Amino acid sequence: MDCYIISQMNTRFLLSLLSIAFGFTSLVNAEEIQIGEKQYKAERLIERKIGPGTTYIRLRLPDYPLNVNLVTVDLNNPYNRIETTIANESAKGTESLVTAARRQDSDAHHPLAAANANFWVVGSQKEYPLYAGITRNASVRNGKMVTESNKNKEKWDGGTERTGVVTVSYDKTLNIDYCTPTLCFRDASSSKEKNIQTCNKGFQAKAYAMYNSFYGRDREFMPYAEVKDANGNKKFQLKEDVTDGIEVYLTMDEGEKWTGGDDIKFTVKEVKKNTNARGKLGDYDLAIVSFGGANQTLKEGDPVILKYYWTFDGNITPVVEQAIGGNAMVMRHGELTDHNYNEDYNSMVYSRTAYGCSEDGKTLYMLVIDKSTDPVYGKSAGCSTAVMCEIARHFGCYNMSNFDAGGSAELMVDFAIVNKTTESTPRNVANGWMVFSIAPEGDKTLASIEFDHPVISLSAGESFTPVILGYNQYGELINNNVTDFVLSCDPGIGKCNGKAFTAGKVPASGLLTATVNGISVSKAVDVAGGSGVEEIPLDIKSEVVEYYNISGVRCVKPETPGIYIRRAGNKVEKIIIN
Repeated sequence: MDCYIISQMNTRFLLSLLSIAFGFTSLVNAEEIQIGEKQYKAERLIERKIGPGTTYIRLRLPDYPLNVNLVTVDLNNPYNRIETTIANESAKGTESLVTAARRQDSDAHHPLAAANANFWVVGSQKEYPLYAGITRNASVRNGKMVTESNKNKEKWDGGTERTGVVTVSYDKTLNIDYCTPTLCFRDASSSKEKNIQTCNKGFQAKAYAMYNSFYGRDREFMPYAEVKDANGNKKFQLKEDVTDGIEVYLTMDEGEKWTGGDDIKFTVKEVKKNTNARGKLGDYDLAIVSFGGANQTLKEGDPVILKYYWTFDGNITPVVEQAIGGNAMVMRHGELTDHNYNEDYNSMVYSRTAYGCSEDGKTLYMLVIDKSTDPVYGKSAGCSTAVMCEIARHFGCYNMSNFDAGGSAELMVDFAIVNKTTESTPRNVANGWMVFSIAPEGDKTLASIEFDHPVISLSAGESFTPVILGYNQYGELINNNVTDFVLSCDPGIGKCNGKAFTAGKVPASGLLTATVNGISVSKAVDVAGGSGVEEIPLDIKSEVVEYYNISGVRCVKPETPGIYIRRAGNKVEKIIIN
């Protein structure tokens, strides 16, 4: 019987050595995330810069198990942009994120990533079918309101004082927090404001509604009453007998633009009274409609000011360019809120979508967690929002709002849904946030390179040829397989030959550097023990010797041929007996 000593290393490498010897997942460079009282190993399977200031990370927590997809966006970068994407540019209906991305792709406006956002009205709810496909909570695209924040008679899920709103301002600063919404209009010659109940939806008696192009220019307005069906359930029903409707049609003044948080000036162009309140927007920019005693004294030629804004906790009222709204603020100031536990939707095990921000409001987190089995990455059990928050906090998230999940939870990167949804085909959604590169078009000059490997961990003697990504001066990915690079490395970790690296024969850590046309990038490399490493005598005279078999179970001194681990104190070696 011959015994070959293959490697020796400190105790910190024991589990790594066992994994290499017996085929387990390597723990070298493993990241740990605290979830409740337990720490979970987290493997960064993908970490790739996909555009200016924008990074996509695929994370795997094998012991949970969870598949996590995360996009982070540095809003200090001048060459990215966040926009609310609206299904087919309509307040009513759904569209796939991939279709929406292709529809909005153009020179210097290239989609990088997107995720689903708001909840919307579905068949089991009282507003259906009148509001089918219409989002709940705030939705604003490029300054123009799509739907309001469900205040007044249509307050939803406790209102924005509970749900919060997610906004980005024209200076690219995020506000994600509890807030108070305001939506109103007034005659410019008066200080008396009148609250608007809904935007691009129906409206009840004694309330005002506003309509813009997102409603559709040829759709009739929707006066409604709340009634009970044959089973006693409340339903929204179109009101057919309105005779005192008032419809005011306006155009935006020259030089004005749609924006949240600032006055928008309009001029009344037409007033219709004693109608059925079911007119159409036509070619006008805005219509304000009412019935049942909500009187309007506006007349043709009157100047009108429209305002919609959100006052956040701390009396912050940003000038809003984009907005979406979830069902609950689940993390504030880096701490989990009670909303993680006080409703079933958040405390249940589920797939998840959330949007968060850093403390300075300059980093966006788009997070999607699966409850499915990915054909490549394996099972993902799903989780509560509390677990989601702890994962987000690990990456520096400070405030976070929970959004629609289930079959709607999906993340798009480079025109493809990258997570495994709960349905066989990714679901169409009502809206979402999309990240764009707005860098000047056509620059194909290589300015920087990156390794396309989150972690490089090799066995001793293992050969490795990395994949190198190439970027232009704006941070756009212009080459996903740079081939004309040359490698170099720190002494002691191995040897380089052109594009190939061969790990050394002893455990070591150091930098591997790729260079092309004078442009370089370095990446840490860990070399663990394995076949082909130098034999180093193990001093076991004063130590208790332990042996482990191929299953990783401690055993007596081996005599049967096979692979074993021998440990003496803080030193470990793999031996082969044949």
